[in-house]
Amino acid sequence: MSLLLCGRSVLRGVLLQHEYVQFFKHRLIRRVSLGDRMEFINGWYLLLIIGDTFTIIGSFIKISIESKNSSSYDMCGILLGTSTLLVWVGVIRYFSFFQKYNILIVTLRAAFPNVIRFCCCVAAIYMGYCFCGWVVLGPYHAKFRSLSMVSQCLFSLINGDDMFVTFAAMERSGPLVWVFSQVYLYTFISLFIYMVLSLFIALITGAYDTITAQTKEPVRVSALHLFISECDDTPSSGRFRGPEGSSCSFLYCCCCE
Repeated sequence: MSLLLCGRSVLRGVLLQHEYVQFFKHRLIRRVSLGDRMEFINGWYLLLIIGDTFTIIGSFIKISIESKNSSSYDMCGILLGTSTLLVWVGVIRYFSFFQKYNILIVTLRAAFPNVIRFCCCVAAIYMGYCFCGWVVLGPYHAKFRSLSMVSQCLFSLINGDDMFVTFAAMERSGPLVWVFSQVYLYTFISLFIYMVLSLFIALITGAYDTITAQTKEPVRVSALHLFISECDDTPSSGRFRGPEGSSCSFLYCCCCE
């Protein structure tokens, strides 16, 4: 039942979003920002839909396993485990109703666009180091034998894990490869630990400072809420779409006097 209700709410939000965008595009000749578009989509409902879907599919696989018709233990465990994780993440939604407990969600929402753009830039440098280490150091170092192992090794180095062993294992290589490995590892560790991680933390800290500063200033009204506030018609005024399906839409009635 909750899956159907959430799906209905998301579908209604998508339809309202489309109507809102078309109205601004054709009548007001204005472009709707992505933030205003996402106001119509409730991310918590999407989380519930994905979690419930995983639970249903995992339950069917579990029933099939119990009846000896399937042996997909790994898939069943992944689906049920992921659905459990999403359920616990969804508990944060109820904390968001309290302003003092809402700081994590608000900070993540504010920092997410900048973090994604930053990660895309960093990923290009990271993949360059991965392919370089795989090609050059693969024949001499067990941790660089495959691309996945290189990625795991470099990620461990970023977090300060197993540094000495990684450096020491290169002593069995030739002089030229040894010099290259030292330059390779020192530049990677210095770049990612001292610069990339520091900038990443700065992005999160900057978003947190911005949110903290906004709580002390007047609340900023988005273009969507400013547009809705211009409509002073009551729901009983007859200008809203009724159950029988009137030709007058909500957005048209709000602005077309």
